[in-house]
Amino acid sequence: MDRVRILIIDDEKVIREGVSRALSNEMYVIDKAESGERGLEMIKQSGYDIVLLDLMMPGIDGFGVLEWVKENEPQIEVVVITGFATVSKAVTAMKQGAFDFVGKPFTPDYIRIVVGRAIEKIQLQAETEKLREERILSLEAIQKEQSLLKTVFGCMVEAVLIADPDGVVVHHNPAAIKLLEIQTDPVIGKHLSASINDNTVVAMMNESITKTRVVTREFAAGSISRRYLRAHCAPVISSAETILGSVITFEDVSTHKEIDRMKSDFVAMVAHELKSPLASIEQMIYALQLDCQYESEFSCNKLHNRMIVRTKDLLRLIDNLLNLSKLESGTVVFNLEPTRGHEIIEDIVEVARPQAEAKNITINFTPCTEDWWFNVDYDHIRTAIMNIVSNAVKYTPEGGLLDVTTSISGGLANLVFKDSGIGISSEDLPNIFDRFFRVKGKATRHITGSGLGLSLVKEVVEAHQGYIDVQSSPESGTTFTLSFPVTDSINSAAAAELIQ
Repeated sequence: MDRVRILIIDDEKVIREGVSRALSNEMYVIDKAESGERGLEMIKQSGYDIVLLDLMMPGIDGFGVLEWVKENEPQIEVVVITGFATVSKAVTAMKQGAFDFVGKPFTPDYIRIVVGRAIEKIQLQAETEKLREERILSLEAIQKEQSLLKTVFGCMVEAVLIADPDGVVVHHNPAAIKLLEIQTDPVIGKHLSASINDNTVVAMMNESITKTRVVTREFAAGSISRRYLRAHCAPVISSAETILGSVITFEDVSTHKEIDRMKSDFVAMVAHELKSPLASIEQMIYALQLDCQYESEFSCNKLHNRMIVRTKDLLRLIDNLLNLSKLESGTVVFNLEPTRGHEIIEDIVEVARPQAEAKNITINFTPCTEDWWFNVDYDHIRTAIMNIVSNAVKYTPEGGLLDVTTSISGGLANLVFKDSGIGISSEDLPNIFDRFFRVKGKATRHITGSGLGLSLVKEVVEAHQGYIDVQSSPESGTTFTLSFPVTDSINSAAAAELIQ
């Protein structure tokens, strides 16, 4: 296709310039508008392929622009730009016709990926439109050009079936056999129902022919294929307004459905995890505002402490979300520095003691006799190890024990965290490093968490060329082992002099 025309509509200049730089490419023609009003003027004057649209703007906001575009220029793909706090608005915009959304802050790579997907959709729609224009050819003419069609169809990833007015298949492409998992041989010359065991497909074809219109249906995985498919059926009409048959195309949309599911899960999780602590803080503040003078000093302090704990939970969730997103996108810059291993562990243990003492949990730290150093980003490693220790305390019943030990072997420092907690079943153990995964059961019902902590730990450890291992069984506790390369003695001495 020709150079893609892109319009960026945002009232913040820094966003307009940032997106423009991210998309600086000879393939794109980029224009910018500072308001919804100006953006609509430019769309009316020039027309565009893709619009990157900010939702929250003075005057005509993003929803107003989106509504006009979908009503008057529906071929334009709209990508919403939104802040973290307005993700729900972005989801609403997608339901109203937006192609996708990009959250602030964003990375240049992600902007390019989303725009690339929009271009792919535009190209696919253009190819589909071209195919529809060719439907006016009679089926006899199509059969005469069979050799040419074989070449064209052989290159298509979408499944295509062509049937006569009675529903008998007269032609198909190779992708149809593979995507629809058709077992009958041959397919041509048989009724469509003999190859696809689903009455919905036959009804879809009949509706398209009788009502002379394009009919679209979606088929869940396991119905006519192991993939999630979107089907379009269109009647083939001759110049004399005679129905010659129908063309059915099947598109694999499994990946898009999975992305949509992940987005929905993410929005639901964030909404729940942010709402709960904020609601608790709001109730506590209201209780304090009623009349604290009738409450004992101890009770007021207790409420304040609970507010602080819930606020820290919220901040930890946000930090984990941001850190994990940066790690997975490859935008994190690690500031490696020589760090004394026992020092960072001692610091974390001391920070975790108040939380452990509140549950009467004993934390024992037994360092190895050898002093060791490793090159790490202090903040990221501290966050990762803190997540391990916090989880151990969180999932260990009152009166339990957490043993922390270190050892050196084979050029690796091994950090072992062994607790006497509730343990993890063999079924759940392979999934504990997955994002948003949490072990569900009676023992964890009242324990809060986002399911992001261990995902972040794994990303950080592997980014430092380290390894992580976990051993666990229900009611027998869990043991995490983190292994990192140690620095040699010369570098360790030099590091000690620098830090001192």
